[in-house]
Amino acid sequence: MLLGRLRAVAASVATARGLATAPRGEGRQLLLRQLFEASSCTYTYLLADAATGDAVIIDPVLETVPRDLQLLRELGLTRRYAGEGPPTAPRPLNPAHLLL
Repeated sequence: MLLGRLRAVAASVATARGLATAPRGEGRQLLLRQLFEASSCTYTYLLADAATGDAVIIDPVLETVPRDLQLLRELGLTRRYAGEGPPTAPRPLNPAHLLL
């Protein structure tokens, strides 16, 4: 269910921002990585269009920004957007997306 929701959000962002490279289901490949941050027990999600290399990072954690940037480099991706997903529990504002 979460994966379906993330795909829907990524598709709508890509379409709205002109990042979509083909109509849904026609040769597009979505790259998804779920990254865990142990001290806060939170997940960061990396979504990317495999064809263009455009990437979105959702819920980045300040302490793991270097890891996330390294992963982008290793995969040959370009970060286009970073931000927080919908809050599921009370948590402090995360400024990590400003560093990405």
